[in-house]
Amino acid sequence: MREYVDDTEDYINIMLDDKQNQLLQMGVMLTTANLVINAGIVVVGLFGMNIHIALFDVLPSRQFWSTTYGTIGGCLVLYFIAVGWGKTKGLLLS
Repeated sequence: MREYVDDTEDYINIMLDDKQNQLLQMGVMLTTANLVINAGIVVVGLFGMNIHIALFDVLPSRQFWSTTYGTIGGCLVLYFIAVGWGKTKGLLLS
């Protein structure tokens, strides 16, 4: 009976370790997303400064949206590169 109880404890500990690893992996994914979003915020902050540049002289609406979509696209690309790098280095499981 004691061996059965020990096997059950080992199984429960394995399950708990698996859940802990999943939570740690989710933390890494959220931290990576936070880093990439902050990089986008830096770009938005630079373009939001109250200075005069030639970028805003011609068709500000079109350039605004192209800058916006470019920033969002750049953040997505950086996120996927970071996640792909983490998977190749074995930091993240698939």
